[in-house]
Amino acid sequence: MNPRRRGTAAIITAAIASLLVAACGTSTNGNSSGGGGGTQTTLKIWDFSAEQVQFHKDAGAQFTKEHPNIKIEWRSITQADYMKTLPLAFQSNQAPDMFYWNATGLSELLDQKWIRPLSPDGTVPADFTKRWPDGSFLEGINMQDGKTYGFPFTENLYWGSGYMFLNKQVFQQAGLDVNHPPKTWTDLKNACAQIKAKTKAECIAAPTKGEDMQRIWYGLVSSVTTSSTDFFDYKTGKFNLTEPGQLKTFAFIQELKKAGYLAPGTNDKNFSRQQFAAGQAGIYFDGTWMLSVWDSQGFSSDNYVVAPRVDPDEGQTGAGGRTYDGNKYWVSSQTKHPDAAWTFIQWMTDPNGYFVQQYYKNAFGTLSYVDNQKMVTHPVLKQIMQIGAKPGYRVQLPEPLLKCPDIAKSKAYVNALTKTPDAEWEAMNEALVSGQSLASVGAAIVKQRQTALEEGLKQEAAGGLKVSMDCYTFPDWDTTKDYTSDMYKS
Repeated sequence: MNPRRRGTAAIITAAIASLLVAACGTSTNGNSSGGGGGTQTTLKIWDFSAEQVQFHKDAGAQFTKEHPNIKIEWRSITQADYMKTLPLAFQSNQAPDMFYWNATGLSELLDQKWIRPLSPDGTVPADFTKRWPDGSFLEGINMQDGKTYGFPFTENLYWGSGYMFLNKQVFQQAGLDVNHPPKTWTDLKNACAQIKAKTKAECIAAPTKGEDMQRIWYGLVSSVTTSSTDFFDYKTGKFNLTEPGQLKTFAFIQELKKAGYLAPGTNDKNFSRQQFAAGQAGIYFDGTWMLSVWDSQGFSSDNYVVAPRVDPDEGQTGAGGRTYDGNKYWVSSQTKHPDAAWTFIQWMTDPNGYFVQQYYKNAFGTLSYVDNQKMVTHPVLKQIMQIGAKPGYRVQLPEPLLKCPDIAKSKAYVNALTKTPDAEWEAMNEALVSGQSLASVGAAIVKQRQTALEEGLKQEAAGGLKVSMDCYTFPDWDTTKDYTSDMYKS
């Protein structure tokens, strides 16, 4: 090994170890002494929602008030560090009792041996599942062999990426009206030209560092083509990074950059968000979660509005994808307190309980087990709901396992994705900096993923699973409309 690389690796390892110690603290994962001389279980929960730290502290205190024998220790780690620290915690047998994770699904988490069922015996009562719409608990999504491992946390109509935020001050300085936002790609370029000409601000604060580029990407591509966040097209059954709709969208982003309409530099999302909030940029593309992020920074909703994503000039030809998998919180396989975790989960998902009431009071988003029309009061979140509810803004993606139940046992798709993870974002970053065509930079990635999927399915079929590429292909689907449950029977 190169000595310099070895030294760098040692520094990184030490840094992660330091983070793990800080996150774990000094308390044990056993019982700790509670007030009044009794015993009190400490339930450790980890996530990366920095803007929710005070809310989680308050929620934990309220839960303990109602359940004195259980203390909540809720820790938030920055997202980049969290993605390194949590795996290290499992490797060193220091994992929390519950954790937030949406980077991979049920199959991968079971393979990694990170999770156990929600309840101590693996079953959940009907009075728990009835909090969610029918079809929310599915084998292979949050259930395996009849045991329930997850629950939908965020709903998937309003919650998600693909919204355009406009800074009122910058728009006013440019002589633009936030109540008449850009609707097409040409409108966007014209607004950018005016912002550049009449203000000192950049037009679009667009992070382009690593996967943070997804902010502007989903703000544009979802009007062009409908695909999963894995760059997979369920209509054709192909990984589609280099398909025409994707290439068209990326070429437009390159055009914006060349015209000077993207803020200069290879910035991360935090820098771009602060740039927008400081009035240094007029437009920022992102998701529902931004309301609470900016509220926590003192940038109130009086200073910005939210608008729909912009369509290509010829009109909308795609939509944002909705999936069945809104599962975010999991019970750790290493917990010694499954009863306490189950008690907390039931409390957390009480539609009329403290957690829900405060979650909406703080405008953190929309939950899947709550009447959002009734609960939402934040003015911008109401705007988001109006946008998201528009027919065709988001559509339900087909779910292969509903077509082929054996997909729940298949590893082919997961294995295809684990080959050079984040390669699509890396290819975009490279092409944006170099000015190359995304087709040339991304071709090898698409070929690698497609070959892995097809060969993996063939091997599994030879081993007895009823799987094939047909399970991932829905040629008759109108990609601007929901793929509904009755379509699997046709």
